[in-house]
Amino acid sequence: MIFIKKELFSHIVCIGLSVLLVYLLGYPQRFDRILLTYFSLIFLARFTLFRIFSGLTFIIAAFYFPIAFYYGYPNVAVISAVSETDFDEVTEFLYQLPIYFYFIPIALVIAFIYIFYKVKFPTVNNKYIIILSLLLCCYKPIKVFFKDHAYSLSTILIDNFKYPPFEFGVDLYSSYKLYTTEKQEQCEQIKKTNTIPIVSVNPQHKTYVVIIGESVRKDYMSAYGFKYNNTPFTNNNASLIWDGLIAPASNTQSSIPHLISQSSYLDNREVNAQLNNNIIAIANDAGFETYWLSNQGKLGRMEITVPRITAYSKNIFYTKKGEYNGKSSRGKYDTLLLPELDSILIQQHDKPKLIVMHLIGSHPHFCKRLQFDVQFDLNNENISCYVSSIKETDDLLKSTIEILKKHNEDYSVVYFADHGLSHTEQYQDLRHNWEYQNSFQVPLIFFDSGKTNQVKINKQISGYQFVYLLSHWMGIQLNVQHDYMQYDLTDIPEQKNIQIKDWKNKLYPFNNLKKDPNPFN
Repeated sequence: MIFIKKELFSHIVCIGLSVLLVYLLGYPQRFDRILLTYFSLIFLARFTLFRIFSGLTFIIAAFYFPIAFYYGYPNVAVISAVSETDFDEVTEFLYQLPIYFYFIPIALVIAFIYIFYKVKFPTVNNKYIIILSLLLCCYKPIKVFFKDHAYSLSTILIDNFKYPPFEFGVDLYSSYKLYTTEKQEQCEQIKKTNTIPIVSVNPQHKTYVVIIGESVRKDYMSAYGFKYNNTPFTNNNASLIWDGLIAPASNTQSSIPHLISQSSYLDNREVNAQLNNNIIAIANDAGFETYWLSNQGKLGRMEITVPRITAYSKNIFYTKKGEYNGKSSRGKYDTLLLPELDSILIQQHDKPKLIVMHLIGSHPHFCKRLQFDVQFDLNNENISCYVSSIKETDDLLKSTIEILKKHNEDYSVVYFADHGLSHTEQYQDLRHNWEYQNSFQVPLIFFDSGKTNQVKINKQISGYQFVYLLSHWMGIQLNVQHDYMQYDLTDIPEQKNIQIKDWKNKLYPFNNLKKDPNPFN
């Protein structure tokens, strides 16, 4: 009886470990993943080498858990963030973690060392059980092989063999390979100039300002119905408030290139940004004087995607030199862009101007983004700071318009955000997450000199090929066939079947994403 109880206990331990490993590595709980891990433990844990391998795998999973909790299993977004992050950003990420995230990995590591060193794992020698287990493990790959002959057996095995340690290694490698390939392609692209033919140039305004916000989901703005009045200037002064822009991706480095550059579709599953065909390069060819003002910084050793586009601008200003968001960002707020805008407008140019202002806006950690005191109390520090950060962006829009008016500029200003965020930790915080519609539903707002009536439009449109809309808005007619180029702004028809880019750089139907309602509204 004691022996049976010990056997049963060891099997329960293996099942528990199997479920835990899947969770720690950020994969969805699936029966085949749990079963494969369980079989590997009961069949192979008797061997010292495999026991050491398993122990190390679980220890790695414990340390990966904070990343998995927020960003899931290894994907391009994770690899990009790791590759393009300096030490100060790592420190900031760790600072954002709840205190228990420091203790959980340590406690798990201690538990795993004890389990794989002391606990006796069950042994199964029955050949029929072993054969049945192998058949169960191979069922999915075999089924896919006979159903679809388009792929090789090795490809099918890699894609359908759901053993978490194997998946983790494959996803790390494939994501890194995809990231480096895309980076290499981008480096080749930036050696080229704009290749989209320009048919005509007829700007209606002297100065065009593009303000790119950061991490703003529209349902946290009073301009879009949020109950806290955190966009009073926009509410009363915007000439056009567009409800329906769907950002291409849920993180900055994937989204902005598609918002301000031409998107090239490889098939119905993949899309790449043609960095050389960006709004700055187009404006240069159209005879505009171009400016890029950034409060997001530029990495020195590891140039990221957006600065590659920035390099096309004739005039560039960074508030932060050499790093994106570390020590040099302390005390450097978006308002530092305003004196530079003022100095640009003092200069006299016959050419029309395009000025891009790239904000740090509402980037996590929200409270660090605030230049002034928290202005709203939502009984939640993180969310209160987030709502207040949007208010400070609204104040910056107001200051931008005031500077333009001071210089008697004939202007048009557009503000949009690169992506939104999704709730986490039982609505205590907001983070990047591609699985929710709200991570892609962003503001699109215009301010035009001389316009007194406000127009509101409620149509869904895609952030892909948005560069055509911006070009048309600036009076640049491109030789392309697209709704953004064929119709005036207010006449653009609603778009159906919009797709977004997931964290594997694959296209995914926006309508199939889950919803993350705003509980503070």
